Amino acid sequence: MDWYRFAIVAGWALALAACGPSNDIAPPEPRPLGREFIALSSPPSDYADATARDGVRGTPEIPADKGGQAPLAEEPFGTLTLQQALALSLMRSPEFAVFSYDTRAAEARTLQAGYRPNPEISVLTEDFGGNRGRGGVGQSQNTLALSQAVELGAKRTKRLRLARLDESLAAWDFEAKRLDVFVEVTKAFVGVLSAQRKLDLATATLGIEQQFYGSVNDRVRAGKVSPIEQRRADVTLANSHIAIDKTKRELTVARDKLAALWSGRQAHFARAEGDLNNVAPPPPLERLVTLAAQNPDLARWTTEIQQREARLAVERSKNVPDITLQGGIRRYGDGGSAIVAGVGIPLPVFGLNRGNIGEAQMQLGKGHAQQRAAEIRINAAVRQSFEQLAGAYDEVTTLRRDVLPAAEAAFNGTSIGYRDGKFGLLEVLDARRAQTDAQSRLVDALGAYQAAVADVERLTGQSLRDVPPSTMGDKR
Repeated sequence: MDWYRFAIVAGWALALAACGPSNDIAPPEPRPLGREFIALSSPPSDYADATARDGVRGTPEIPADKGGQAPLAEEPFGTLTLQQALALSLMRSPEFAVFSYDTRAAEARTLQAGYRPNPEISVLTEDFGGNRGRGGVGQSQNTLALSQAVELGAKRTKRLRLARLDESLAAWDFEAKRLDVFVEVTKAFVGVLSAQRKLDLATATLGIEQQFYGSVNDRVRAGKVSPIEQRRADVTLANSHIAIDKTKRELTVARDKLAALWSGRQAHFARAEGDLNNVAPPPPLERLVTLAAQNPDLARWTTEIQQREARLAVERSKNVPDITLQGGIRRYGDGGSAIVAGVGIPLPVFGLNRGNIGEAQMQLGKGHAQQRAAEIRINAAVRQSFEQLAGAYDEVTTLRRDVLPAAEAAFNGTSIGYRDGKFGLLEVLDARRAQTDAQSRLVDALGAYQAAVADVERLTGQSLRDVPPSTMGDKR
């Protein structure tokens, strides 16, 4: 009968603290840019079962292999595309893995925030070791009690909401890093394409100069020109060999830089395959400014403000004192028993939470100021990236339309004229140098254009292919 009464008291005490909040906070959706690529959002967790049992939301995991590690994409050895480089880097980037652990750590804090205070059980023996018949334990009173702290002021609800908002912020940081990796890989891939194009250009230039070198030899042997021109041709040919060696080293550096983004010690792929010539007019600036609202660095501030408001609510809830309910069974020395119950209420005489509340209020005000600063900073970054994109597009267009055709025509004309004795070697070399410089400038301009596209896509969170180009000219 005593244990039956004790169970009734224990159930009554625990029932008062059994109410829990619902999950009303959804994680942020991935930005449209690169959404189709799988990213390692969370490493394997040892508390996944506990998370599911306690009803706390968890980030979906990528299936692990038999060793407990997430599966990794294979190292490329043949032709490498941008899509392959992006997928490989998102799965194997060492910096990206840090953010996946931060996401899982935030989930663990949410799990911990949802726990209620643990009950306490106590045994109390009274009225023994005294005098006048109270010296033994036969007449003592023995109490078995269970106590349970009951949080008032919706502390657990507010604490859990704060933890879930922290989890959402970690998800925002994860999304921002995903876009950073996306853009960094794109720029590195463009760097490899540019270096390959320059090496092809240097090789073609060497072939043309070797042919021209033969014409110079023939004219020198025929006595039509001075042997000094043979020396000039030798210098030009040597410079071309130096340029090829330099370009090969630059290509090696660019390849290894790209491979490092997926933890590769060095590049093993044979050649990067992509189209640097894919150039289109930039979208209107006003459209890009509107799309910048999808930038996670800006969109996260809505959640950030909510998180700081939730922290203020948590600090304010601490001003409401919790109570402790206690109940149990007391056994008397004469064999009788009775139920005991009590309530403990702390007196908030010294421990008012004014300091922490004031700090939370200041952090909330700081958050609003930081949000405005982020809006200004991102707006300026969009305008700067638009100018770089528009400038690179104008340069590519001008080089293709005006500069390259003129340089090629000049070199072809002077080459033919040199064979006919109308021009000297210096005129031919100057024309060839102008043509090579124009071709090299076009490669640089195409690379700058593709890099600017990547920057704009990072700021807008989506591919520029999904944004219609301007039909009214550049609005700057």
